[in-house]
Amino acid sequence: MSTLRAIGLLFFCLTTLSAQPYAITPKPAEIRLDEGKCTIGSGAFVHARDTMDPRASIFAKLSEAAGFALKMAPADASCAIQFLSADMLASSSKATKPQGEGYVIWIRETTINAYAATPAGHFNAQQTVLQLLEGAKKTKGSLTLPCGLIEDSPRFAWRGFMLDESRHFTGVDGVKRILDAMARYKLNRFHWHLTDSPGWRIEIKKYPKLTSIGGRGSETNRSPDAPVEFYTQEQIREILAYAKERHITVIPEIDMPGHADAAVLAYPEHDGGGFTKKDAPDKWPHFTFNPAKPETLAFLKDILTEVSQLFPDAGVIHFGGDEVHFGWKKWPELPEVQALMKREGFTELPEIERWFNQKIASDINELGLTAAGWDEIADDGLDVEKTLVFWWRHDKVNVLQQALESGHQVVLCPRRPLYFDFLQDESHKVGRRWGGIVPIEDTYRFPDSLEIDAKFWPQVQGLQACLWTEAAATQARRDFLTWPRLIAVGEASWTAADNKDLDEFMGIIPREVAWLRAHGIAAWDPIEKSPEVTE
Repeated sequence: MSTLRAIGLLFFCLTTLSAQPYAITPKPAEIRLDEGKCTIGSGAFVHARDTMDPRASIFAKLSEAAGFALKMAPADASCAIQFLSADMLASSSKATKPQGEGYVIWIRETTINAYAATPAGHFNAQQTVLQLLEGAKKTKGSLTLPCGLIEDSPRFAWRGFMLDESRHFTGVDGVKRILDAMARYKLNRFHWHLTDSPGWRIEIKKYPKLTSIGGRGSETNRSPDAPVEFYTQEQIREILAYAKERHITVIPEIDMPGHADAAVLAYPEHDGGGFTKKDAPDKWPHFTFNPAKPETLAFLKDILTEVSQLFPDAGVIHFGGDEVHFGWKKWPELPEVQALMKREGFTELPEIERWFNQKIASDINELGLTAAGWDEIADDGLDVEKTLVFWWRHDKVNVLQQALESGHQVVLCPRRPLYFDFLQDESHKVGRRWGGIVPIEDTYRFPDSLEIDAKFWPQVQGLQACLWTEAAATQARRDFLTWPRLIAVGEASWTAADNKDLDEFMGIIPREVAWLRAHGIAAWDPIEKSPEVTE
């Protein structure tokens, strides 16, 4: 990029940013300015509610954002920043009392009052207050903001990010950094892809070889002395507690009946066969579980039961169900499959896959959970009240339409523009390019370009970006691919279509890239066009 172009882009972004009364992402539903300015000085008191965990960090974060020390309020003190119940919102504010994840922030000459009805609402208000303080005009020992009123609530309930841990492992600290940043942008679903052919990353007490054998290696290291990498159940509980404090629900994915090589390597008696690549004979000869063997079905049910106990707040177990046809060639040779086909009168392999998916979904439902899967399950006759379909094949809009027409709840996560292993800029060389790339602008504009009959939108639970890590062996590479595109997902899933403004959003990006980098996340800068991070 030329120096003149870089200066021009930076001037555009700063001009756009300064034109906004409050530089906030995701953009709130409504902002109404009042006359006057709010001034807050060093040592001002903050009142945080008992339900706002972790309370000890709130004051540190607010002080960091303000640029000077703020203090926890003693009893009956006059407070500059207060987090209050929705019932305390005065009628003179002319705001509607918030519900659910929503909030109201009333900025007056000496106070910033945030009102919410739930802990999640207060947490979301806290993220907005932090950005307000960061963007305020600063002088030594004080800051000023325009007076005004912010009313806000999310467009979608599901605002998510999926991380593939099987192909390359992230680890506890990396996941926590992701959760911290997700919270800032009001993302509330972390879809954890923990098992696949390259590696099994979740400890299952009943079957220890899943990790001691299945956890060895990665997409790029299949050697016998490759490190074993997985999350112990204690580490998973630690991450779940960390996510819960940030009002993020963690959704586990245990992939089946395909993507099973790691598990079958550990327990070969459950092998259903697979395929091999000419240039890589170890990928993936044991791609499927045996879909009809009673012992295999019991094995999988044991795993799902243990997972459900480990993730008590998930509400959902994702069982994959995708790309099974790549590995089902040997199914007709399996005695158990032959017996199943004879017993059920099946003549085609898709019928076996459908039967298996119905059995697994039923097992998940019996555990009191919603069964989720990729969009291949949309036509499998699963209980639409207890199933969630993830539409990922952007070129198969008919599959999305079919899922909606059959009554399914869906999460939108199409490859374009929500798969972050795709190239994000024409100048980049490493990544997928299946008929196009995924620039941040396309991610931001989604799903407003999607043609869905208005009557089906209530079935759309929300949006989710997905990071598949075949070509992302390092944390720096994963950060580069994820950020700042995931900020765009935050706004696209929170902010109503008619309230989104791409120019305003891009004007905020330099500040957010700086915030991410200051918090240990190696984000790409789409304004300065920082260098591509490759392996």
